[in-house]
Amino acid sequence: MKKIFAIIMMGLLLVACSDENESARTPVASATISETELEINQSAQISFTGVADQVVVWPGDEGHSYVNRKAGDTGFAMNKGHFSYSYSVPGEFHVVVVASTYDTYMGGSLSSDTIAFDVVVKDDVTTIDRVYSSITPNVYYAELLEESSDWVLRLPSKQVYNNREVALKAEKQRLSFDIESDSSKIYVDDVLWAAKTYYDLTKTHSIKVESDFGSVRDYKLYTLIYPEFTSISLNGVDGVLVRNAFNQDALTYQFALPEGTDKRNVTLLHNIKDNEKFYINGREIPSGATIDLTQEGIYTLVTTAPENSRVKATSIITFEIL
Repeated sequence: MKKIFAIIMMGLLLVACSDENESARTPVASATISETELEINQSAQISFTGVADQVVVWPGDEGHSYVNRKAGDTGFAMNKGHFSYSYSVPGEFHVVVVASTYDTYMGGSLSSDTIAFDVVVKDDVTTIDRVYSSITPNVYYAELLEESSDWVLRLPSKQVYNNREVALKAEKQRLSFDIESDSSKIYVDDVLWAAKTYYDLTKTHSIKVESDFGSVRDYKLYTLIYPEFTSISLNGVDGVLVRNAFNQDALTYQFALPEGTDKRNVTLLHNIKDNEKFYINGREIPSGATIDLTQEGIYTLVTTAPENSRVKATSIITFEIL
């Protein structure tokens, strides 16, 4: 969960030094605030327009309450008449702006004036920023489809780890969510999400976010495995799959074709799942087709979620002739 605690402060607002002592002016605490109703992490700007040698803002949240100043709470010095602040928790906060003046010599004759604002902060966050699963040695991030609430998490069937292939076991993995609120509740299939719970990442899940304010937003999390050929051969020679340790969607199939094979006229046989299609340069290639290996091409194997045609996982295929 992310917390944003934005403070802009640059020091004290002081009058220029003078060789002669000048008596303190009468302080005037005159200021405006941009917003008095905020959401968490939304900044409010305070502009000071009064008279002061020093201006201190007490935002009113924990550790920065003006009434608790003698107990150790602190305020923030305003720089050049402007101050920006955001709250990471909801609630009602009493903001106090203190304007102070004093003699230029040794800061004597301190005088102060105050102005206060009441700010209401609500937590209405239902937006998920990131969805991911940490599966040693990789972290897999879901993609949010444009103009939708559909997340797509794509995983390989196996990973290359310590120079060997390891089954990923998508049926039992943890999920993580990044959201700009510690108060919002996340539900997976109507059960409160927990960081240590294992989820079946071969299935589609319903995600619900309920804010502290009471708003609700629903999402879908689709999980797809990058497609692979069940079997593949060129002119009857079976291909051997070689995985890429860093690009999980890159699959290389090696073929030991006999010397003298006419690579311009090769018969391709493949077995794939019902929801998968093989393409060369965007054209679907059925099993039994004749292909030209001397021509450059983009080879892709694409799987589509049965319940949502926008949800796809694409493997980039390379044929390597040994």
